[in-house]
Amino acid sequence: MRPSASLRALRLRFALPLGVFVGALVLAPAALAQTTGKITGRVTDAATGETLPGVNIVVEGTTVGAATDIDGEYTIIGIRPGTYTVVASYVGYATQRTENVRVSVDLTTEVDFRLGEEDIQGEEVIVQADAELVRPDLTSAEFRVTSEQIESLPVQELGDVLTAQAGVTTSGGGIHIRGGRSKEVAYFIDGVRVTDSYDGSQAVVIENDGIEELQVIAGTYNAEYGQAMSGIINVVTKDPGDTFEGSFEAFSGTYVVTGDGGADALRSANPDDYPVRNEFTYYGVDPYSYLDLDPAQYSNLQGSLSGPILGSRLGFFALGRYFRNDGWLYGARVFNPDGTRGDSALVPMNDYEKFSGQATLKFQLNRAMRLSLTGLGSYATGTNLTNYLGFRQNPEGLPTYYDRGVNVNLQFQHNLSSTAFYTANLTTFYKDFRSYAFEDPLDPRYNDFLINTPDSLEVAPGVIERIPTGTGRFLRGGVDLGRFHRTTTAYTFKTDFTWQVLEEHLLKTGVEARVDELFLESYSLIQDSSRTSPDGLMVPGQNTNEFQRLDDVRPFTLSAYVQDKMEYEAFIVNAGLRVDYFDSSGQIPADPSDPNVFNPQRLINRYHDLNGNGQIDADEERDDNRTTLEERLAYWYTDAEPKVQISPRLGVAYPITSSGVIHFSYGHFLQIPTFEYLFNNPGYRIGTSSGTYGPYGFADIEPQRTVMYEIGLQQGFGRDFLLDVTGFYRDVRDWVSVSPPIEATLPGVAYLVYTNLDFSNVRGITVAFEKRFNGRFSFDADYTFQIAEGSNSSPEEAIAAQTGGDAPRLRVIPLNWDQRHTFNASVFVGGRTWGASTLVRLGAGYPYTPVRGRGEVIGIPPAVPTNSDRRPSTFQADLYAYRDFPVGRFTPRVYLQVYNLLDTRNAVNVFGDTGQPDVTLDIPARETIDAGYYFRPDFYAEPRRVQLGLQVSF
Repeated sequence: MRPSASLRALRLRFALPLGVFVGALVLAPAALAQTTGKITGRVTDAATGETLPGVNIVVEGTTVGAATDIDGEYTIIGIRPGTYTVVASYVGYATQRTENVRVSVDLTTEVDFRLGEEDIQGEEVIVQADAELVRPDLTSAEFRVTSEQIESLPVQELGDVLTAQAGVTTSGGGIHIRGGRSKEVAYFIDGVRVTDSYDGSQAVVIENDGIEELQVIAGTYNAEYGQAMSGIINVVTKDPGDTFEGSFEAFSGTYVVTGDGGADALRSANPDDYPVRNEFTYYGVDPYSYLDLDPAQYSNLQGSLSGPILGSRLGFFALGRYFRNDGWLYGARVFNPDGTRGDSALVPMNDYEKFSGQATLKFQLNRAMRLSLTGLGSYATGTNLTNYLGFRQNPEGLPTYYDRGVNVNLQFQHNLSSTAFYTANLTTFYKDFRSYAFEDPLDPRYNDFLINTPDSLEVAPGVIERIPTGTGRFLRGGVDLGRFHRTTTAYTFKTDFTWQVLEEHLLKTGVEARVDELFLESYSLIQDSSRTSPDGLMVPGQNTNEFQRLDDVRPFTLSAYVQDKMEYEAFIVNAGLRVDYFDSSGQIPADPSDPNVFNPQRLINRYHDLNGNGQIDADEERDDNRTTLEERLAYWYTDAEPKVQISPRLGVAYPITSSGVIHFSYGHFLQIPTFEYLFNNPGYRIGTSSGTYGPYGFADIEPQRTVMYEIGLQQGFGRDFLLDVTGFYRDVRDWVSVSPPIEATLPGVAYLVYTNLDFSNVRGITVAFEKRFNGRFSFDADYTFQIAEGSNSSPEEAIAAQTGGDAPRLRVIPLNWDQRHTFNASVFVGGRTWGASTLVRLGAGYPYTPVRGRGEVIGIPPAVPTNSDRRPSTFQADLYAYRDFPVGRFTPRVYLQVYNLLDTRNAVNVFGDTGQPDVTLDIPARETIDAGYYFRPDFYAEPRRVQLGLQVSF
């Protein structure tokens, strides 16, 4: 029986290895190290070169400042990312203002002053700062994108920014950093992790206009970051300003595609009017030629406002956005869900609509204390494209998804001095995801057409039409019977402390505690054997294998770290130690051979042992002697063991010249598998018929681990050019996979659980070259060579092998996202009131598994050539051009954005026998298939999209 909540809390509390955390707890009153930067510098007399002690240094727009010490040096920490003016003032000297000082997360910005004697009272000297080209304190590879850079790029969503960076690839809709699985990326907003622990996704939507700085760490990140194995995405949101500022933006657009014939292909109409090749109808027809010009194909409205409420004491920032896109994948309503003939109208099948918002209130309690409240929320809905091909001529049968997310963070920051501060954070987020065709599971529009497909149907009075089924046929009716509902609620308390202990040592330490609450309900409607329901369907019983329900599960995570950033003239060192503790709060079967508490297989679990002889005798096998579910729950499960991991991190940077730095970094990283692998198919409801069931979640699974190594060089050329070369290697162990079959009590019955079996290694090199904007143009270019290999790309790949009795794969193969060559380049050209930028992405083809006709795998057994061939390479160019028309305080901007400028058909999938997305030779006779069945628009990425917009800022 599961312990009560209070007893379980006590067990958690006293089971913790408290000694491991004591040092960190003592050192960490609080602070949010991942959202602030640091300014240091020296002040000298312009005439004599002597240092000046006691000079007052102030960062305008903030309450932080410092005074120079006896050596004329100063340090200010705890500054949020942004562009500032730093002011130095001293009696008898002219005040000097250095403008455009850029502060970045976790980095040191150096601002020196040379003060001249004051000739006129109140005299000021204004200096324009140049951003540091080479960052000598960067000990691991990363990239940063500021709000100004985002504004000048042809990007619309956060994902657009990420996919244009070195070492980042996309496959199957996921983002992969340096060859890791997509679930290995951790998302942080204002320094607090907002990753949905259930599936590794981002819990809430963050809009580009609400980002002050985006930091992506692809290398060996510091000890302050955890629960990620391949990358960190850290977003710092915009802060309220001291003056009223705002913007309003609206745009709409359309897909611009040439050609015709696509509409006929979707409807299976007029196949003889188009080319045919080897039974492949509509050969050569552009897969998106059904898209007409429609200025309202998608639209966007958004606005933001920021400013003071009570002077400098209370300020706000607010942003809201509405976006809708009908999508680019369409079907034809040839049939209705009830099997009758439809009107053949074209229907969008990957449509998308969302509302999102962001708001911040900042209250300056006094010069040293600040309280801020930030909330983000999003609501998205669209068609859940569970089976595009099957439902392409019955699109109304697909379900709709509803995705809601809310994140709220209350932060208190206290600057103890210019060299010490702490911040305390209370954060909660809530994510709710639902998917179903109709809200009511008993809605009469549900039907059992997919379960009991009729041989024929009266499509019109007196007109009977045969309903063909099988390979090469679209669904003639039916509704997706799946229903899914999941929520994740997380509560986080995070506390860090940052202290410039000595001139060379910046100490960071912190503790984070997090509790997740999970709920899941998933099932498909099944046939009502009693036929009591009018539509012949029913909800499966909650104790059956067809019904999944997860409730009252609260995994607990605790972490602590200590880190020292040592900055000497000859080298910089980031050294840290992190400790992670995790308790899944889950349970596993005490007897693996009989895991189903609802329907036990062993007689000793089905009946009471009345005579106590340790076995069930024949006279004890009777209905009135059966055990109850409550009795079995008292002994059925054991608690999963808590997991503890200690992870050292080390990064070293050596400045080799005034404009060149070499860095090396090394670290151990762990990540608790996403909770779907711990709690999938709860209850172990295996059946009694022969077969292999599962896979089931395993709450006692071990953490996934990786060791990363990196070496790199930054070299500046002149004032504006930077070359960055980085080599890396990742050794991944204990990846989640599927276990070998576990034999149950009954002969022929077995089941699978998720476990740690897979492994991977990734190695590669990135070369980046940039010219920063210093006049009229700037550009960035990067090339990545990467080899990402592993035993399986996902745990699901091992299911077929395990159910077939094969041994786990013991060799590495190319992973699904193994893109050997990737090139990105962006160019910006502009002036005071105009600008244009182009973003180009070029990538080698991703791997796929070739097959012969009729699905036979190419190769000689026992070799299995999984992912042994390559899809075609991809290319995309995007364009953004704007013109400002300043009118007093207002600045209207008219802009044009074009995505996939050249309308390139980039393959996201291919036919296994040809390796091409537009033709297959494995086609049955034309008379046995539906025309256009092998015409696959979903095998291609999004076509050319053109939008025209207006933005007004003030």
